[in-house]
Amino acid sequence: MIKVQNTRAVSAFSLIEVVLAIGIVSFSVLASFALLGTASDTNRRSRDETFAAQAVANEFERIRSLGPTNFPTSSYATRYYDVNLSELGTTKTPAAVYQIAIAIADPPDPAPADKLFNAEVRYPANAPDDSQEVVRFTTLMNVPL
Repeated sequence: MIKVQNTRAVSAFSLIEVVLAIGIVSFSVLASFALLGTASDTNRRSRDETFAAQAVANEFERIRSLGPTNFPTSSYATRYYDVNLSELGTTKTPAAVYQIAIAIADPPDPAPADKLFNAEVRYPANAPDDSQEVVRFTTLMNVPL
């Protein structure tokens, strides 16, 4: 009697290869989740800094639009804004997110303008000082005639 052998080879992954593959995939997934957290924080910070810049730009435009009788030359009241950049006035409220303080000074000589305006935006406004983010902006303005 003649025996016929099956010459087809059986291929499979070993247990070590499977464990290594699962380890590599798990490491990749965990690294991706860590990046998502960092990306979320970066997005939030970028959004807050953009809102702060927009709020200061609005304040500087408000000041530029004032006439010579009510143009601030020595002090400017701190103002508060909510998350939608709606002005809340000069009193801190629970809805306040952004706090804008503007210091006015004489620029160093020779000066291309009459006054130097240094704005400081703090957010969140109701957080303790050591937990707030601070963004600073500066501009020069001439006192209207």
